[in-house]
Amino acid sequence: MSIRQREWEARLRLHAFQLEELRRQVGDIELMIADFKRKQQELEMAIRIEEEQAGISDPKDVRYPLSALDMRKRHANLGRSIEGLEQQREVALQRVEEAEEELEKAREAAQRDGVELAMAPAAPALRPSI
Repeated sequence: MSIRQREWEARLRLHAFQLEELRRQVGDIELMIADFKRKQQELEMAIRIEEEQAGISDPKDVRYPLSALDMRKRHANLGRSIEGLEQQREVALQRVEEAEEELEKAREAAQRDGVELAMAPAAPALRPSI
């Protein structure tokens, strides 16, 4: 194996590693979004139970349960967190797309350079959205 071939393979492994890391980040963000949505649903159920027990569903009513008010605030905070994570996911997906393009460009450049690659690193496919 020539030095040039080893250099190209090292370059391709680096691109593949970077792509895999970006995909892992997307997956982590998607797991957090799913977890926060699950917590939101649990809070919605708990709020309904509190409202049913109190017989009051209007948060503006002075007799509205304080625990339900607190849960509503946490629910809203989770909603904002989910929005932020969804924005992060979009940015991360764009970075994945760019990294895929860079890996493909590097492969093509290696081929143009006349390097016969023994190993053409391929990053695993992106996990489907949750």
